[in-house]
Amino acid sequence: MDFGDTLNTMPKDVRRPATAGPQPVSRAKPRVDKEARKADYLRAAAKAFLAKGAAASMQDVADEAGAPKPVFYRIFPSRADLIDCLFQNVHDVIAQTQQGNWDGFGWALRALYLEAKKEPEIFIVVLKTFRGDPALEQQRERLFNLIHRQAADSFRPAPNAPPGADGRMLKASQTMSSITFDTLLTWLQDGDGLADERRFGWYDRVIREWCKAMREAYELDGPGTPQNRT
Repeated sequence: MDFGDTLNTMPKDVRRPATAGPQPVSRAKPRVDKEARKADYLRAAAKAFLAKGAAASMQDVADEAGAPKPVFYRIFPSRADLIDCLFQNVHDVIAQTQQGNWDGFGWALRALYLEAKKEPEIFIVVLKTFRGDPALEQQRERLFNLIHRQAADSFRPAPNAPPGADGRMLKASQTMSSITFDTLLTWLQDGDGLADERRFGWYDRVIREWCKAMREAYELDGPGTPQNRT
């Protein structure tokens, strides 16, 4: 018996293997990167607040983000939560850039500006658009405190400074928040019309003289004490 005869004598279910029809392909839903979406919505929120002012509504922000309002609320349950996140974003960037090493008198602002200019709208809204809102005073103080703590190293009293120098050191450190944030806003909005390298140069000179003047004004150096590095 040849191979053909053998094949003909085999049962049909053996001779012809069953072929299944096309099987449905299970497709997993793409995972939503919640943090990436949150970052996109924060940028959209900043643009909405810049365009409409501090009174911009959640609907205004959702429209700017191109998101249905229910979807937007899943990321930011309330307007207050959204504003807190804008402030937290600025806080985190400041804290991150302060981790660098001293590199000249204006190094801290240089580092902050180079990072802030990647998303300038968020900084401008937090530092300018919301500036006059008394309900946000606590959030502003958190930002100021970061600047004050870092500036304290520049105003450390000399051992022979007049009594009460620790309290005066705090006052001197607090003078740094206004010059830091006002200058940052000017740079982010290109208000001075200067190239970055020129900005950095004059700010270094200003801070060198500012710290020297504040140390003198708040009596942080005793007789014959050399000027501290800032």
